[in-house]
Amino acid sequence: MAEEKYTKRSLRERVGLTVQSDNPADLVATLIEVEEAGVEQVWVPFGPPWNPDVLTTLAAAAMRTSQLKFGTYIIQVPSRHPVLLAQQVLSFNALAPNRLRLGLGAGSSRAAKSMYGVDIERPLTYLREYVQVLRPLLQQGEVHHQGQIFTTDASLPGSAQVPLYIAALGPGAFRLAGEVADGVLPASCPIPYLLDTAIPALKAVATAAGRPRPVIVANVMVALTGDRSVALEAGRKALAFQTTLPTYRNMFAAAGFSAQEVDTIADSLIESMLVFGDESKIKDRLQELLAAGIDELNIGSVVIADAKQESSHLAHLIGRL
Repeated sequence: MAEEKYTKRSLRERVGLTVQSDNPADLVATLIEVEEAGVEQVWVPFGPPWNPDVLTTLAAAAMRTSQLKFGTYIIQVPSRHPVLLAQQVLSFNALAPNRLRLGLGAGSSRAAKSMYGVDIERPLTYLREYVQVLRPLLQQGEVHHQGQIFTTDASLPGSAQVPLYIAALGPGAFRLAGEVADGVLPASCPIPYLLDTAIPALKAVATAAGRPRPVIVANVMVALTGDRSVALEAGRKALAFQTTLPTYRNMFAAAGFSAQEVDTIADSLIESMLVFGDESKIKDRLQELLAAGIDELNIGSVVIADAKQESSHLAHLIGRL
C-alpha cells in the first residue's frame, strides 16, 4: 500500500522541488545545481509560459546529471497524441532509465481548442482514454485501441515502467486517479482537503478496483521568512491567479472556504498551503505534513525578496533533510 511504502522512506526522498524557467539552457543549469545541492527529485512545469517543451529540456538535463529524478507538472495531453508521447517517454527512459515520472492533465478546454485545435467536451473522459492508450504502449510496447476519442494500432520498440500521475482538483478527478493512475498531482490544494477528501476518494476507488492507492504529492508553498505578515503577503500574491479560476474556486469551496475568503485570499486559505519560518521550523512542519498522511510534498518558494537566491536556499534546505 502507498501508506506503508512511503512511511519507510527518508524525509529527503519524500520532498521534491518545483523548478521552472522559460529558458531551456537556464533550466538545465539550474537542475544541475539542484542535484549538486542534494535534491533527489524535481517537478518541472510544462508549456507556456514556463518551458517550450519540457521533455526535450529534461532529456538534456538528464545527460548532465546522474541521479536526479524528474517529474512533469503537467503535460497537457491535448498537446500531443498518446503514441507520440509514448515515443518521447521511451526515448527519455532509454537515455535515463527510471528517472522520469510523467505528470499528465487535460488542461482547459479553451486552451486545447485555441492552441492545439482539439475539442474536449469532457476533460476527464478525454484523460481516461488517453491513459488507456498510453499505459499499454509504455508497459507492453503496443496498443490496439478503438475508442470514442482515439483509434490506434501501434507497436513500439521497447517498454518502460514509467509511473503516470494525473492532475486533480475535484472529486471526479480523484476518483479517476484512483482507477487509472499511479499518482496524483493536486496543485494548490489545502492540506486538510487532501487528507479529508482526496485520499479517502483515492483509496475507495483503488480498493474497489483491486489496485494500490495512488501516491498523492501535495503542492506546498514555502516562504523563507520568520515574519508571518510578510509570508502571508507573498502567499497571497502567489495564489492571486488561481482564486479567479472557476475550477479552483469550486475546489476551495469544497474545502470549506467561503466565496468571501476566496475573493480576499484570506489568511486561513493561505496558511492551509503555506509553510514559513527558519530552516528548523520549515523542516518540522514538512515532517508534520508527511506524518499526517501525505505521501510526498512538492515544494516551491514564494518570493520574499530575491527569487533566485531563495530558490537556491530552498534547494540546499531540501538537500540537508
